[in-house]
Amino acid sequence: MAYDSSVTQMRMPAGCPLGPWPESVCVRLDAFPCEPSALADLILSPGEGKHWRSMPGVEKRRREWLLGRCAAKEAVRALVDLPPKEIEIVADPYGRPQVRYCGAGVHACGGSPDPRVPSVSIAHSQGTAVALAVLGTDTRVGVDLESLTHRLEDFEAIAFSPDERSLLAAMQRDLRQEWALRMWCAKEAVGKALGRGLTAGLLAFHITRVDRASGTIEVALRDGALAQCPQLRGKSLHVYTARESDFVFSAIIYRHYRNGAVRMRPSRQEILNYLLQKMGELTEDWDYPDPVRAESKLFTELGFESLDAVVLCTAIQEHYQTPMPFAELLAEIGQQQRDLSIDELADFVNTHLGGPAGTGSATRRVQ
Repeated sequence: MAYDSSVTQMRMPAGCPLGPWPESVCVRLDAFPCEPSALADLILSPGEGKHWRSMPGVEKRRREWLLGRCAAKEAVRALVDLPPKEIEIVADPYGRPQVRYCGAGVHACGGSPDPRVPSVSIAHSQGTAVALAVLGTDTRVGVDLESLTHRLEDFEAIAFSPDERSLLAAMQRDLRQEWALRMWCAKEAVGKALGRGLTAGLLAFHITRVDRASGTIEVALRDGALAQCPQLRGKSLHVYTARESDFVFSAIIYRHYRNGAVRMRPSRQEILNYLLQKMGELTEDWDYPDPVRAESKLFTELGFESLDAVVLCTAIQEHYQTPMPFAELLAEIGQQQRDLSIDELADFVNTHLGGPAGTGSATRRVQ
């Protein structure tokens, strides 16, 4: 496509709930790369083109739809290396975008599912579109975008419960508008990831915690949303939020298995909590009088032998169902003759959870 050369990448922070996540791409499109009708001819499948040309309503809606499809196809084809016209994005019965392939060299539209079909989510605001695409079995994604220049007065009274509004009230006045939008975007992203949007009601997506340092917002389901997704009872969904110039962005990635189980990418604090609990179990019968702390050293303080370390690493991989390069870590520790704290181990797991090092989520911007 004509705008390929203007695509750039930005890496998301390694500690955010999106990364590192293998084979994920987020694309932001700030303007049409060419005239809309010409763009439609370049990227839309015949079915999509027919839909776009027959769309009712205002022209703004047609342009947003096309801009979103352009961003989504750019994200998808970065993962599967197909021409945009052979990537078709259709809505499921609830309106969630789904990817299917059509054209030479791929399954025909409506054919057998390809195991490398990404999940995708799309959002747009004030002439800018963003799309997040992720490869992975049973992976679900949600993304949202809002402009800070589009001021919405007093929407907090409808969008948020009293205890959610108290989270905003505790912030400095100059931060409240931005974080109100972040909280709103977090709800939108969760609704999109779960596939039903906010149909269960705005207050059914309840914000329980805001971490301004990391941009993470925790959301728990209530009432109608919990009825739609009962497997999420008692679980917190971690949504990553960020500000880029005049826009607020939110995204969530998780795996929903067919047996109803949910695998979230945990926060670093949750990883540390798990390690402390596991270490407590492993050392329960050891002659170690002090409580296990994040600063505790595995070998010099806790008395670990090399085999104990291997058992611990195996337990971590089994718990998170993700292979990690522990062999390289243990070899490095041996070569350097140094110790490893539980806190450092948490950093290692947090960095590698979700995929091998260096495969973090990328944000690609198309100008």
